[in-house]
Amino acid sequence: MKYLTSLNAALAAGIDLVGEVTGLSKTDLLKAGTAPKMARDLLALNVVYFGKTRFSRFQREARSTTHDLLTLLAIERHCKKLKKSKDAWALRVELAHTPAGEIGRVARQRIDELQPRKAEEPSVKIRRGPQDWKITVTGSSHDISRIWEGQDGSLDTFVKTHFSDNSAPTTTVNVIVTLDEMDEIVEKGGEEVILRCTNGSTMTGAELVNATLADRGYVALVHPVEGAINLYRTARFANPKQRRLAEIMNSTCSWEGCNKPASECQMHHVVSFNNGGETNQDNIVPACGYHNGVNEDDPGFAPRGRMAKHRGVGGWLPPGETNPANMVFNRGAYKHPAA
Repeated sequence: MKYLTSLNAALAAGIDLVGEVTGLSKTDLLKAGTAPKMARDLLALNVVYFGKTRFSRFQREARSTTHDLLTLLAIERHCKKLKKSKDAWALRVELAHTPAGEIGRVARQRIDELQPRKAEEPSVKIRRGPQDWKITVTGSSHDISRIWEGQDGSLDTFVKTHFSDNSAPTTTVNVIVTLDEMDEIVEKGGEEVILRCTNGSTMTGAELVNATLADRGYVALVHPVEGAINLYRTARFANPKQRRLAEIMNSTCSWEGCNKPASECQMHHVVSFNNGGETNQDNIVPACGYHNGVNEDDPGFAPRGRMAKHRGVGGWLPPGETNPANMVFNRGAYKHPAA
């Protein structure tokens, strides 16, 4: 057990072991056979206990500790949580002379005193995952107890309790009508779309919708090549129309892997407004505030890729890729029916 005895003796040396590395580099320690992590730890502790500091009195007091090396490392983990250097040194001195078994408790108590935690503001937050979503509610004990009353921890009971009868939020149904690829889009300007069908007749988009669906909800006309071309609501015309159409084609942010719902996104110009891009259906895609900000708008190489549009659907072009046909689409993107 001579090796184990030697190891324990070295660790027990604590501050004396830390002092021995004064003037040595990481390379010196590695050449001496010191493990990389141990070398980093020893050098970091040496800077604290033997390096230059304006808190030299605190440093001298801390160096008089009898703690072993592992305890000194634990003390540093606590001290790093404090923002002010003076507070960190005061805590270091106190812990240097605190019994090892009490260090965790004393450190937590002092840190809470020096840096009181801010009370959380009442809020409702949502976290969106690829499949499941989570809601976190923060509020007073009175409000939360009212929400929790009668609950058994199941989602089914929660939904039945809070969204029964007429209290459930109204769901707006988005319906997509796919046109025949041979149908010609005669006119896209203005409020209405004029279609020439394969039999030679012409009809408005509204006439097609009325002939196809009478249910309430938003109805989008989607052409296999042009993409979304117009939007109708059988009960009342939608406003703003362009945004709703973009949300139907991309139900989330268009950037790869982003789960931000399109309803909470900005409308991103594929060709930026500053570069002459127009605010029309062919040039807008949903993008969350973050990805709209980091997207490279100017032509040329985009280190992080950029958003683009193909067949009316927004997606992400990887760095160096210029062909929209090679875009990566989010799972919320509309998928054209197979030919």
